[in-house]
Amino acid sequence: MAKHSHTTARLEKKVSKNAKELLLALFPHFKAKDFSLEEGDFTGYRGDVFHQQWHVWFGPDYFYGDYDSEDCYWILYSWLIDNTTDFEGMSAAQEENDWQEDTDLEPFYSPWRGASRAEVISHCRDLVKAGVTLERMR
Repeated sequence: MAKHSHTTARLEKKVSKNAKELLLALFPHFKAKDFSLEEGDFTGYRGDVFHQQWHVWFGPDYFYGDYDSEDCYWILYSWLIDNTTDFEGMSAAQEENDWQEDTDLEPFYSPWRGASRAEVISHCRDLVKAGVTLERMR
C-alpha cells in the first residue's frame, strides 16, 4: 500500500464533494437523489486509488434502458470545455480551407483544456457567486 494512499483518497473525495455542491448550485434541475457516493478503484491524478466519489445518475438510456453515472468533477470540467469551445468557428475555418487536414483549429479550442482541478473548481465557484444558474447541460 502506498505511503500516502489515505491522504490521496481524502483529497479525491473532497474534490468530488466540491464538484457535487457546485453542480447542485449551477444546475438547479439536479436533485439530491440524482447523486450517489460510489466507492472503488477510480483513476485520478495520482493513478488508481481506492476512494469514494460522488456520481450523478442519468437515464434511462435510449437503447438499453440502463441508467448511467458520471463523476461530478468530470461533468463540471467537460461542461466548461464544451461551452467555451468555438465549434462554429472551427466549422467555418474548415470550410474556408476546403476541409484540409492542415487547418489550424487551435484558436477555437477552449482555454480550459488542461486546466488544473483547482482552477476549474475556483472558476465554477466564481460562477456560483455571480449568481449563474444553467438550465441544461448541453
